[in-house]
Amino acid sequence: GGGGGGGEGERLSNIWFEASAALALPTSIAKSAKELPQREMDAKEEVARKALEERVATHEKQASRSGSADSKWLKLVRTSGTAADKIAAATVLAQEDPVANMKSLESLLALLEKARVKGGKRGAVQAVAALQELFRDALLPLDRKLKYFSEQPLEKSGAGPLERKRLMYWYIEDMIKRAYTRFVNALDALSRDPLEVLKEKSVKAAYDMLKCRPEQERGLLNILVNKLGDPHRRTASNAAHLLLELVSKDHPAMKRVVAREVETFCFRRGVGLKAQYYAAVLLNQFPLNHTSEGEKLAAQLVEFYFSVFQMLHKRSKEEAENGGAAADGDDAKGSKDKKQRWRDGAKKGGRGG
Repeated sequence: GGGGGGGEGERLSNIWFEASAALALPTSIAKSAKELPQREMDAKEEVARKALEERVATHEKQASRSGSADSKWLKLVRTSGTAADKIAAATVLAQEDPVANMKSLESLLALLEKARVKGGKRGAVQAVAALQELFRDALLPLDRKLKYFSEQPLEKSGAGPLERKRLMYWYIEDMIKRAYTRFVNALDALSRDPLEVLKEKSVKAAYDMLKCRPEQERGLLNILVNKLGDPHRRTASNAAHLLLELVSKDHPAMKRVVAREVETFCFRRGVGLKAQYYAAVLLNQFPLNHTSEGEKLAAQLVEFYFSVFQMLHKRSKEEAENGGAAADGDDAKGSKDKKQRWRDGAKKGGRGG
């Protein structure tokens, strides 16, 4: 229920980052904190870990005492239910009290990673949806990135009351940050899965999380940008559409960052002409304006177009010198035919699907 803090004379929010903010040190004190030696850092982490263990034990005691039908069902399906039941139970527990149910988050991530490796595709789709909802609605703050335990002002942790609790919330923040990194890595792997439904689900989840939370922006953006090189036209086209939505509607301030990532992708070794075509068409649709940022973006794009022209000119020259044989045998002919088709597509001026 309501108070995630419990005891020590203060009732804290059940939303972990609100509780942590209530225990935050004044900015001037936090900024004056010096880095601790590893031994002292480890000692503070041990205090935090024990505080969390006690918090979990108290929660489990209360749950078993309540003896409600819901808690009995949750206990049963966590051990002997189907994959879908386990996902549902873990999601309910983690949303109900994230601090006391970090194990549920761990089991969801383990289910996703196992499903991805062992081929439980349906389970993977369900786990992606559950984790996405959990991180978005219960675990990630709206307006800031998370910190590792070692990045907190540990030297000054005792500068205010309730040090033990403060350390516990810093420890939880570290756990959530690491868990979310695992989730983003799993989405990245799933976005390259041969099964289209998994690719679509993971790319959409990456876009939704990038749109609504600042944590792991770079990793999520890379998932979308890399899909411009997907062999399936529909997937590549969808990635271009989502990136355009991102800079046109959701986060106009990210235009230059997204443009830079797309440019880097474009000049990466092994990226084909089709992917470069999608990248160029996408950047050509970026909305420009007369602000100083808009002018910087325009200059950045002009530089990119010249670099693309130079690269294509160099490639054409090399192919002409090699008698058109950019690859060996039949592959060279197939490659040339494909390139010609894409040049024809460019002349027709489509939006890339």
